[in-house]
Amino acid sequence: MPSAVTGPQQISIDPSGKLVTVAAFAQSGGNQTVKIVDSNDNEVFSASGSSRSGGVFTYVGGGSFTSGGDGTYTVTLTEGSGILVGEDTIVEKGEVFLHRYSFITNDGGAGAGDRDFNDLFVTLSVFGYTG
Repeated sequence: MPSAVTGPQQISIDPSGKLVTVAAFAQSGGNQTVKIVDSNDNEVFSASGSSRSGGVFTYVGGGSFTSGGDGTYTVTLTEGSGILVGEDTIVEKGEVFLHRYSFITNDGGAGAGDRDFNDLFVTLSVFGYTG
């Protein structure tokens, strides 16, 4: 299992012109936030919200954008949270059709509270082709 981190996370989407979808879900009574900006500090996605009921994931936002610029993006999640980050791809015959980044958080930091890492779940899916 990877080590938990804190603070803004950088990802790279290369090359530019890729269709990216984002979805965010909260499973915490406390307000959860996500903000994604490009390397020029232009916001491409943001969402916030909390779970309507304990133990139930609540959709707090989603959207899509087309990658651009140098492909560097900063993902900022709920302040003070511990964060686990994952990446995976779907490849066929050596060609990447989908590259996905996933982020899960634990309120109050990596070692705080119940250490469940299910307070906020954000996934970015980068598709290899558009159209």
